[in-house]
Amino acid sequence: MNKSISLVIPCYNEEGNINQLVSNCKKFFELEYSELILVNNGSTDKTKDAIEILSKKNKKIKLVNVEKNIGFGHGLKEGLKAAKYEYLAYTHADLQTDPDDVVRALKVITNENEFVKGERVNKLKNEWSIFDIFISFSMTVFTSLLLKTFMTDIHAQPNVFHKLFFKKLMNLPNDFMFDVWIYYKAKKNKLKISRIPVIFNKNSRFYGEGNNDTLLKTIKGSWLHIIGTLQLVLRKD
Repeated sequence: MNKSISLVIPCYNEEGNINQLVSNCKKFFELEYSELILVNNGSTDKTKDAIEILSKKNKKIKLVNVEKNIGFGHGLKEGLKAAKYEYLAYTHADLQTDPDDVVRALKVITNENEFVKGERVNKLKNEWSIFDIFISFSMTVFTSLLLKTFMTDIHAQPNVFHKLFFKKLMNLPNDFMFDVWIYYKAKKNKLKISRIPVIFNKNSRFYGEGNNDTLLKTIKGSWLHIIGTLQLVLRKD
């Protein structure tokens, strides 16, 4: 029997990306048992309207509406809770990642005790600066040391896992630290971690809240990552 999968993508002010995003899901839609859950994560533009139009054209597309944006993780959780299929996956909406990578990830999984995650390759060829690579490596080292487990390329997409694993998780972060916590919990629960090579092209972004990297934004993001990791270390769950 073919594995069934729900792909969740939170969308915050991604009105200009939605049509291309859905077009990029061609291979995913070809899976017999698949659904694409697009979460309007409190957008202030017409993201919700764009998703509604697409959901009427394609029965595999589902809209989950979050009225107020309180973080990437919150929107993601709402989408994952609405998923109907056995396996769950998530990625980003800003066109830097290929949603069809989920199809490759699903092929790797053989049982419910596995967790598949992307691993970004050819970074210099895909608009990463030396500074970007240094920051990413530094955050990996910092997080691994604090959580006392080796975690590499933490924010790479997609992430694919069984619904039973997700149901065991409690108090997942509402912000982008969701990536850190779910990856960490997969390791702590002794799931088999598999990585697939993926392209993360910063030059693919042309619209939306995440369409530019500035030095200030990078420094702020790194600081928030440090604070977020410290908060996760202090948690009891």
